[in-house]
Amino acid sequence: MLNEKTKYSLACLILFLLIPIHASANMIWPSLYIMEGMVTWYVILIGLITEMVFVKCFLKHTFLKSVLIAFVMNVASTVLGIVVIPLSGIIVEVLMIPFGTGTFHPSHVIMSFIFAVLSNVLIEGLTVKWIFKYKFNKMFWWLFIANVISVAAACLVLGFKY
Repeated sequence: MLNEKTKYSLACLILFLLIPIHASANMIWPSLYIMEGMVTWYVILIGLITEMVFVKCFLKHTFLKSVLIAFVMNVASTVLGIVVIPLSGIIVEVLMIPFGTGTFHPSHVIMSFIFAVLSNVLIEGLTVKWIFKYKFNKMFWWLFIANVISVAAACLVLGFKY
């Protein structure tokens, strides 16, 4: 049997969980747009080609091995990025609260862009580290540049004009 304090706590928890669902039904932030662009087939293709070229140049593999590595890391970043990039956008919005700017202020869009790039770099770098046994710190900068190109393609597709 639950005591009175536990019943009250559970009731508050349920109410707390229901409030954001209602309050945020129409809420959107820049990283959701970025994610929408990132999962379109042509942006994925741009990312695959870009990262395959970077893998070929920096890891010095054959064409087929470079395609395999680029494919595996892009599968991971697409699947995990669907959750990670919007969450990174929420972090951006919380971090930007003290500046008193609106959600679609250019500063929020730029920060969301940076966080999306860093999220992809983290996911892809760790994937390559764990599966193909490369050191993450040796890949960071070329993965960063490759993901800047991929995320920029996603933003351009959606028409960000900031």
